[in-house]
Amino acid sequence: MIENPRPDQSVSDHARLMLEVAIDQLVQPGHVHVERQAPDGTARNELAEVLPLLDQVAEAVHPGSERTGKSVHGSRPPASLAPLALVSEIRGVVRQACRGHDHDQPGELRERLALWARHAEQWQLTAFDYLAWAADRATEWVREARLLLDPPPRFPLHGKACPMCRATAVQVWSDDENDYLRRPALSIDPERVEAVCAACDARWGMDVWGQLAAAIDQQHRETLTVTEITASAGEKS
Repeated sequence: MIENPRPDQSVSDHARLMLEVAIDQLVQPGHVHVERQAPDGTARNELAEVLPLLDQVAEAVHPGSERTGKSVHGSRPPASLAPLALVSEIRGVVRQACRGHDHDQPGELRERLALWARHAEQWQLTAFDYLAWAADRATEWVREARLLLDPPPRFPLHGKACPMCRATAVQVWSDDENDYLRRPALSIDPERVEAVCAACDARWGMDVWGQLAAAIDQQHRETLTVTEITASAGEKS
């Protein structure tokens, strides 16, 4: 009869598996099914290889940011900070963990990350706390990478001015148009359940935003009322 593994062994096995699965998602090429039209007019389903997730994030560094200045046709935006921050964090973790090791240090980040994960067997025996942290961190890297590459759609708040910077619109880069497009500054981020200003990056929880928006609308109505009264008084005089 096979004995069940000890709880601590089971936990460490799970952590190692989590790490290996996450690293595979980051460094291994992906595959997607695409439908192609054959010369005879029939549709054919093919399996296509896509870049590893980490390489896609590295490519997303340019372009992908927002700005509020005047649009200049064909002028590409600066480096996108979110993908850059994720790549930098991964590079820093790997560099620190492998510092002083006598194995080769590959130049490609993807190869270095895979090499870092191969220490999991040793961590499982001698450094479980680090293994558990690495598994959680790598899983979070995958989540962040997928959100960067395919973010959930935000719901724009048309006609609303940011309470902090007063911006009502921003210029957002479009790869399709090869130019900046005008978009509302305020939107609802469904991932974080927040109201977000794309101009100044201010954020409010939905409960706070609800109260703030109500106060702003009330102030706007009072301003309109005062304006109408003033205009009416001017006409009578």
